[in-house]
Amino acid sequence: RNPSYSFAVHQDYGFVADDWPLAGAEFKRRFASPDVRGLMAINFWRPVLPMKGPVLKTPLAVCDPRSVKMEDVLPITIRWDHMPHHRMLNLAHDDSQRWFYYPEMTVDEVLV
Repeated sequence: RNPSYSFAVHQDYGFVADDWPLAGAEFKRRFASPDVRGLMAINFWRPVLPMKGPVLKTPLAVCDPRSVKMEDVLPITIRWDHMPHHRMLNLAHDDSQRWFYYPEMTVDEVLV
């Protein structure tokens, strides 16, 4: 059981430094610098133990960002017990979005 597991399409981070609740003052200062043109968040995904076989149900899906229209990106705020708020992005469905998934992923494989 994982209380944070999500079946909703989402991106864990928002558009601005204040959307990162665990970011410190130095991160926010650098983020606001005029010479910063963007930010890249890199995620590593893999099934976790104690899985005994490949993922056969609800695999991780990823969307090609080139197929996403900005008007389909929906900023939301959620609340967790351990944080006062967390801003993240949901995605409205559009038939032109291109989706991919990694079939039968095992604990020995990582999606970057």
